[in-house]
Amino acid sequence: MGCKHIWLNPKYHDDNQQTICKPNELESFLCNPSQPVDRKLLNRILGSLIGLALGDALGAHVESRPHEYMIEHPVKEFDGGGTWSLAKGQIINL
Repeated sequence: MGCKHIWLNPKYHDDNQQTICKPNELESFLCNPSQPVDRKLLNRILGSLIGLALGDALGAHVESRPHEYMIEHPVKEFDGGGTWSLAKGQIINL
């Protein structure tokens, strides 16, 4: 079982697939993939990650608050604070 795009499949340390490689261990594999990378698909993945980061940053200010709070206090800048009293630029979902 696996994706037709080999570069999207998990990379394991050995054929037994007991331990998966960590991101810092994948650099050489990702720099020299064994098959061509679909740039359109890669751009969609990148767009999804950027959307995730933006949604996380915007949502942190109003998370767990009622809709009325969002109406009264719309998110206009990324200054920190919000529900979790975050520092400017701090993320919450890792």
